[in-house]
Amino acid sequence: MERRRVRAHAPAPAGGRKHRTTVRLVGIRLREQGTHDSFCAYYAAAMLLCTLRPEMDDEFDATHVARDPLFRNLPRPNGQTLDRAVADWLTTGVHFGPLARALDGACGGKTRFRATREPFGRKTLEMLRLQVDRGLPSVLGWESGELGDHTVLVVGYDRCASHSRDRWLRVLDPTGKLDVLEWDQLERIARAPADVIVCTDHDGWRPDRLSVDRDVEGAHLGSRIERWSLQNARFETLVAR
Repeated sequence: MERRRVRAHAPAPAGGRKHRTTVRLVGIRLREQGTHDSFCAYYAAAMLLCTLRPEMDDEFDATHVARDPLFRNLPRPNGQTLDRAVADWLTTGVHFGPLARALDGACGGKTRFRATREPFGRKTLEMLRLQVDRGLPSVLGWESGELGDHTVLVVGYDRCASHSRDRWLRVLDPTGKLDVLEWDQLERIARAPADVIVCTDHDGWRPDRLSVDRDVEGAHLGSRIERWSLQNARFETLVAR
């Protein structure tokens, strides 16, 4: 998907007026899937888990699936082996409900997640934005013909002036092909509601948050980097310019 240029709805006033703010969670490691598997949801969930629980990062390099945090906690029907569950996931994908429970199991109750199906409307977009504002990435999946069936990790968004119709999400894509998503395009082409996994309870580290303001011509107006304070339970500014 090609990224569009920002449309100039009106001439920029003298001195520049804020037209677009890009908010992005930074320092999150991209995990890429193979070219012939259906593990995009796995890699998106792994990025989410390791972002909020970085102590688990090394566990994803385990040599056997029984040690993998997501595979070993994935709910399975009675009698189904772990190897069979992984093989089914490889070929047909995974439902988000069991995946959210696998994330819960991997965290042992310290961090909790919820899977839901939501319409591609303003309410869902605002929910994803609010998660970013809280320093919490979200897993987003969709079914479509134009963009296929895919899953990414939402790590940011663009908020534009009230007269603009541009609505963008910033994402980490396990295929490495996407870094932005146009929300209106997803709304038009989706064949089903959005599949979403959000974090509902978290007491640990959160990634830094970068905000950049630009005018209608794209000129930089200001930026700030904020860090989550565990003591005060809020973001506090590290650098502003």
